[in-house]
Amino acid sequence: MYSRYFIAFSLLFSLPGTLTACDCEGHDQNGETPPAETAAPPETGSAIETPPEPELPLYIAPSDIDFGGNQRLLDRLRGSAHGYFRFVNVAFSDQLCQRFADDVSTLPSVNLHGDAHVEQYAITSIGRGLTDYDDSSTGPGFLDLVRFGTSLRLTCEERGWQQDEQGLLDEFLRGYEEALQHPDQVVPEPAFATDIRNGFSRDRTEFLAWVDEIMVELEPDVRRRFELSVGDYLEAMREQHEELGAGFFTIKKVGTHPLGIGSALDRKFVARIEGPTDDPLDDVILEAKEVRDLSGISCISHSQNLDPFRVLVGQARIAFRPYPYLGYATIDDDVFWIHGWADNYHEMDIEEFESPEMLRTIAYDVGLQLGRGHVNQIAAPLDAQFCRAQRRFVEEHREELQEAVIEMTQMTIAAWERFAAEARDLDVTPTEP
Repeated sequence: MYSRYFIAFSLLFSLPGTLTACDCEGHDQNGETPPAETAAPPETGSAIETPPEPELPLYIAPSDIDFGGNQRLLDRLRGSAHGYFRFVNVAFSDQLCQRFADDVSTLPSVNLHGDAHVEQYAITSIGRGLTDYDDSSTGPGFLDLVRFGTSLRLTCEERGWQQDEQGLLDEFLRGYEEALQHPDQVVPEPAFATDIRNGFSRDRTEFLAWVDEIMVELEPDVRRRFELSVGDYLEAMREQHEELGAGFFTIKKVGTHPLGIGSALDRKFVARIEGPTDDPLDDVILEAKEVRDLSGISCISHSQNLDPFRVLVGQARIAFRPYPYLGYATIDDDVFWIHGWADNYHEMDIEEFESPEMLRTIAYDVGLQLGRGHVNQIAAPLDAQFCRAQRRFVEEHREELQEAVIEMTQMTIAAWERFAAEARDLDVTPTEP
């Protein structure tokens, strides 16, 4: 299964402008509002003022998005509120920064996933849990908690499970608090995740043929520049993995790929390297992804904005099982983070959730992952005190967190409804020359 490469998100676009309500009240010549019964009717032919548009902080106009001919991206955004929610992560996160502005200065800064939602939960040949760490950084934990809580609520709205919304949020927070209480606990993998992994193909011929199919190979001069740019990364990998042999990281083929939805608009390279022997069937796949600009989120650490280590460290500290061969390179003056692909990668889709109980299992598992990952190695040797401080925050702000989830869900749906209405007849399919 290679569903990850067709549905992966982790998106970054510029913040939308907000609409400003005008003062539409009438006043007499003395600056006082005349009584309603004596207010003069508008003169014949005069313009009648219309009510102002409601303020939608998460709204992005379809005309402001360069879809680049990606019809699938457009279809996903207008298809559901959750699809749109995945697209507006920077604006969403900054709204939370503003909502909790009075608390930010007193809250501990944790390892953030940065884009936690139910469709980031993946089962791979090496593990399970939240994946795609493009937006990871450090900052207040409420960013991950409210974002995942909103994802749960939007999922329930889409699946008709509104009666389970509060219970699912409670289960998520239960897992989070348990991990803060016992950060070293090991929990078994959910049964459904094991079932999905048991269904993975073990045929590397199929996987490698698929990689070759989606790869758009670089022109020779571009390939040379790429190989020069990643030279330091490859050398670092050889030093870290001497047991693999000098030829393991030899590049055999490299190109770009168009996969993803919002991430299809990001710069990405994929390289096929030699692997342990010269047998093509043990080749290894690396991906280089451009480090995104998160400067639109006001309450995270901006000293890390284009630093690849914010992604690498976030993944290493939060993932149940990080990807192999983590590193970075500067390509054409832009910074990229690099990692190895798993042969099998299945990212969950809302339509796959068979019942609220299955979603409850994911909510608890993600709570455990974030509870452990938020505090992992960030305050050593004061880990116990740090866990206590984060538990206290959740206890004291539980009601506010729940209110924020409801508010952000409503805000997302309102923005999506306007986007979907305006994009209803839009078609960005490339036309034949």
